[in-house]
Amino acid sequence: MKVHIEGSIVFLTGATGGIGKAFIAALFERGAVKVYAAARDAFELPAYPGLVPIKLDVTCDDEVAAAAAIATDVTILINNAGVNHNTSFMRAVDLQFAREEIEVNYLAPLRITRAFAPALIKNGGAVLNVLAMLARVNLPLMGSYCASKAAAFSLTQGLRGELAPAGVRVVAALPGAIDTPMTAGLTILKMTPAEAAAETLDGLEAGEDEIYVGEMARSMAEALAKDAKAVERQLASGQI
Repeated sequence: MKVHIEGSIVFLTGATGGIGKAFIAALFERGAVKVYAAARDAFELPAYPGLVPIKLDVTCDDEVAAAAAIATDVTILINNAGVNHNTSFMRAVDLQFAREEIEVNYLAPLRITRAFAPALIKNGGAVLNVLAMLARVNLPLMGSYCASKAAAFSLTQGLRGELAPAGVRVVAALPGAIDTPMTAGLTILKMTPAEAAAETLDGLEAGEDEIYVGEMARSMAEALAKDAKAVERQLASGQI
């Protein structure tokens, strides 16, 4: 089942980040009629016709419930909010960073999808979870981030199984490195946020369940299919 962005009504979390802003521009370019742009500082976004800022803390049950009560016309939910503390398991002082990554990267998409599911079922909608290629293999330099994205990948698969009978598509975007503050310390080739948003929406409209965004992600997916342990060892050495 393909998703048509033209004429859609989208709820987007993490709207003020680089990828979030790129999604907003790309969605309107493709004919979305309304985008609920959700973030803690959503009212700092530039004005677009059809843009509805929503102040939202994705970790707060009450705020998520209130947002779902407003956006009952939504046809596409994009769980884009994320956090990466760029910390290995053993280097972290305590578990606080890992807790925050699990809360934002795994529990928040679960919380939000549960809240929006009635509207998405009624409207025949779709869920797009923006993850990372590192959901499929761990880079120890940012180990707890990878673990949280792996949990979100499993969440995506489980939600797909639960919601498909109700007519709701659930899709994972698995991008490689994108040029945002999260990857500022990586001296590797990176996509621009605009490129990542465009490829992700291309895959969504094409009907893909897992969208490998960027050449890095596609190459790594091929390598994992051939020899997953070799990829694991490569990342353990700090190379990506």
